Amino acid sequence: MKKRISAVTLHYMLITAGFWMSFCLVSTNAAVYLQGVGYNNVGLGIILALGNIGGALLSTLLGDFLDRHPNVRHLQVLQVLCAVQAVSLVLLRIHPVSGLLTSVFYTVYCSALMAVNAVNLDLCVRLEHVGADLNFGLARSTGSLAFMVVSVPLGLLVERFSHLVLLYAGLLIILFQFFSNFIVDRDLKAAEAAMPPEAAAVKEKSASLGQFIRENRSFSILLIAVTVIFMAHNMDGNFMINEIRALGGGTADMGWIAAFQALVEVPVMVLASRLPKKWSLAQYIRLAFLFFVVKILCYALAPSLPFFFAARILQAPSYALYIVLIVPYADLVVPHKDSAKAQGLLVGVTNVGAVLASLAGGAMFDSLGVRPTMLIAVAIAALGCAIGFAGAKDERKAPKQL
Repeated sequence: MKKRISAVTLHYMLITAGFWMSFCLVSTNAAVYLQGVGYNNVGLGIILALGNIGGALLSTLLGDFLDRHPNVRHLQVLQVLCAVQAVSLVLLRIHPVSGLLTSVFYTVYCSALMAVNAVNLDLCVRLEHVGADLNFGLARSTGSLAFMVVSVPLGLLVERFSHLVLLYAGLLIILFQFFSNFIVDRDLKAAEAAMPPEAAAVKEKSASLGQFIRENRSFSILLIAVTVIFMAHNMDGNFMINEIRALGGGTADMGWIAAFQALVEVPVMVLASRLPKKWSLAQYIRLAFLFFVVKILCYALAPSLPFFFAARILQAPSYALYIVLIVPYADLVVPHKDSAKAQGLLVGVTNVGAVLASLAGGAMFDSLGVRPTMLIAVAIAALGCAIGFAGAKDERKAPKQL
């Protein structure tokens, strides 16, 4: 890791922080808001499922669109997504009760928000390919810190006032993202202008989705693994308030737990570039998959709120390790002509996992209770881990095609 943080890294930190602050509103706090306006766990699960389906489709379509239209700027796509989120939040404030309109508004809000991550990740790849001085691990750690910073006050404010606080917070965060996007686009323009003409040539034509799967079979198996693992991961994340209430806690406790969980991710992300080189990226990703199983098992068996809190330290070797390495891994094993599609698919399948978690989890939490549902999540994570071991190939045996 460089001693001096580059301007590009600092600016990319802004958009990373903006996304993960917004994500805090539709992950740990989605249940708080939707239950606050009158939805039960099944209704909550359906809305989150629809939002994540929309996010998965939008992420994949936008990835394909950016690959096929290299002259379209990421800024244009990001600002449209921000505008859609802002309008959705305003409409949710105008109609703050359960019903068809709220379901539609929240679904659109969630879909647009999830797609931002895919575009941001491809923007990261684009910056690196044009020679920008970007430390992705350090920039991504800012997202976890930002998630932590908003988790605690949101939990306290919701407990003191109401769930409507989340809508106002969402609008402020979108305003922050809107201006941050301009700053990073300026960095991208400067890096593109400094490239030699031959390096700036139009890249090879992007593959169709079917062709992409045929050309990247191991990566496609990895996508299946990520889908299954993130189903288990989101059975905890989307319904965490149920686990906390079962242990005697409330929304303020959830804020502190979510903040601690985000905090423990930071060291892994900051120090990712210093991981021992004797292991490949694929081996580290396999290790992360194993820890997903271990952490969900600890959540399921937690006998008390303090134990549940302490178990969140396992977020570091599982989620944090995976999320900071999967972007460079995908960029290494997938041809550059399909880089946006690869990043879009990675975001898309995590959303599909969230869909499955929302649909199955909502019904299971209501019918089976907390512990049986979380033990089922452990089994799901173990299945995903097994698939992941088959899909995560040693990238040193599969050199990147340019």
